Amino acid sequence: MAADTIEVNTPRGRLKGSVTAGIAAFRGIRYAAPPVGALRLRSPRAPAAWTGVQDATRAGPASLQTLGGNQTWMNEPIPDQSEDCLFLNVWTPDVTANLPVLFWLHGGATRNGHGAAPGIGGSALAGSQNLVVVTINYRLGALGGLAHPDLADPESGFCANWGMQDKLAALAWVRDSIAAFGGDPGNVTMAGQSSGGANAAIIAQHGLAADCYRRIIVQSPPLFRPPMFVELDAAAEYTEVLAGKLGVSVAGLRDIDGVALQRAEQALASSPELAASMGRPRTAPVRDGKLLQHWSYDAPAANCAVLAGWTREEANFWFDLHDVDGRVLSPQKAPANAAELEKRIGGLMGLHYAFADKPQATAVAQAYAGNGDPAAAWCALYTDLVFRAPILHFAGRQARAGHATYAYEFAYPLPAPGRGAPHASDVPFIFGTTGAPHFARKIGSGPAVDALSSAMMQAWGAFARDGNPGSAWPLFDPQRPQVMQFGPAHAAVGELRGYDRLALWPAYTA
Repeated sequence: MAADTIEVNTPRGRLKGSVTAGIAAFRGIRYAAPPVGALRLRSPRAPAAWTGVQDATRAGPASLQTLGGNQTWMNEPIPDQSEDCLFLNVWTPDVTANLPVLFWLHGGATRNGHGAAPGIGGSALAGSQNLVVVTINYRLGALGGLAHPDLADPESGFCANWGMQDKLAALAWVRDSIAAFGGDPGNVTMAGQSSGGANAAIIAQHGLAADCYRRIIVQSPPLFRPPMFVELDAAAEYTEVLAGKLGVSVAGLRDIDGVALQRAEQALASSPELAASMGRPRTAPVRDGKLLQHWSYDAPAANCAVLAGWTREEANFWFDLHDVDGRVLSPQKAPANAAELEKRIGGLMGLHYAFADKPQATAVAQAYAGNGDPAAAWCALYTDLVFRAPILHFAGRQARAGHATYAYEFAYPLPAPGRGAPHASDVPFIFGTTGAPHFARKIGSGPAVDALSSAMMQAWGAFARDGNPGSAWPLFDPQRPQVMQFGPAHAAVGELRGYDRLALWPAYTA
């Protein structure tokens, strides 16, 4: 179907978008000045105004990134990449209305993804739920996450978390400009998946941009503490190592070619040398003491309503993920036997359970042994320790602080050769993009898929309208935890599966 065009007046100038099947789409809207040259590794600046009509019918370039492995499950190849990447996209059913707004932060470990990825096109969600959908790009990898006191911005004083600052700048753009697209700036829901969800939680817990959103949705957020998140001194050491490899000072990182910087940091991040010396990349988010004072576990409750959840087999994204032709996309392998399972449990707890009351690896192995399949035990353990237990702890703290809180589990299994409901597999259901070419064979089709996607879009739309995803969905009660389960039988309230095992992680059940 051919698209018509539509124009709107924004505070900085006039934009031309396209209209398809009654939904207006405005793509590639610049929300901050190009973060290049002297503005690389600095806080975002306001974009310039323009005269005339600016074309907004094509998405802007994604942030520079290296896409491969499991990240290709959500993302097609991204040929249009640039350091000049601070663009967003808007879908709206009515530019003259005053509709609720869903503001989406994509995942990708703050290293991959973009606001025009096939799974997060906003047309179906905007049209079916009568709301405005916004997706954004933000700086990734080195460009969004390097940190060092020598990089301190002379205007903001910040020396870290450039990608998170981009998100705050995009929220401010929504506050100031979304009315031109038929959105209500006083009724914005900030939502995100994976690292996007974690950023939404951290932003809300710190009260950042608090006048720019009313509630949050966090899907599979990795709510880590160190060593998986980074303190400023550790991040500074990493930045110094990278600068040394490039033969420049830390401040000199602003002067070299952007593609060369991105590729050099990506190579360092995946190098055996780094694994032996630092363990993992030390990029955003960084607890710098200025923008971020806390990690999610220690931060005050977010002063807003929350919808939070996970997928049943989160771990499969890293340990058992395949494309439609059966090729392995997951970068790691699950334990092959019971001895290897017990050995690897200690390493997993060292990375992800940053508390003194660690249980014995033998006790953990026994609790998760199940049917004797070490791969299945590892999946359940990894899903609990890295996602489910921290998310439930977050939800419990929100509920005890008196904020309306709703929890869910996504459990729709991928058809073979896929297995279970891995990390990120809920996203196309929420956006109504399960039939997109990139997903159709991975997810399957038919009445069950359509009904589940419709149920999830309705719940997310209802929460974005008034903070209540539906009368059948109970408020989360940490004393009697129930969650909405989205699976082959569509949506149903149920008790938590394997809840007794969570007692192994007392810091998350206290």
